[in-house]
Amino acid sequence: MSSCELCGREQDSLKKAKIEGATLNVCDSCAEMGETVETTSKKRKKKKSRSTSSSSRKTKVLDSNYGEKIKQAREKEKLSISEVADSLNEKESVIKKIESQDLKPEKSLASKIGKKFGIDLYVNPEVSDVDQDSGDDRSATLGDVADVKE
Repeated sequence: MSSCELCGREQDSLKKAKIEGATLNVCDSCAEMGETVETTSKKRKKKKSRSTSSSSRKTKVLDSNYGEKIKQAREKEKLSISEVADSLNEKESVIKKIESQDLKPEKSLASKIGKKFGIDLYVNPEVSDVDQDSGDDRSATLGDVADVKE
């Protein structure tokens, strides 16, 4: 038995309904409060193709020398860390920590940096010398992005 996501009643079967903009699995009486959503095979096929394409994107990993690549590209264009941070709308401390490899950039930031300098920070693991088990997978913390005088 499943419970209605709106009222919590236990039901043998639930319907998908869009209520106030949210799609929920609800009982028959709660389904009347919204619009019943039909699931079609086309939607399922689209979801499968999306997951296939997203899984192929997941094969890329952060280059083991990402900090050095960024630093070399920045110095080649004769830019300071402050100028790069301003142009990317990021904190200077974040760019410093990424260059020193104390912080791994999230994919969106890595993409912005890569576009700015024309470099690829994510590489195919079978082509690179990246050790996937080493390093950490921490994300930025509040302390990483705060302006802290060092």
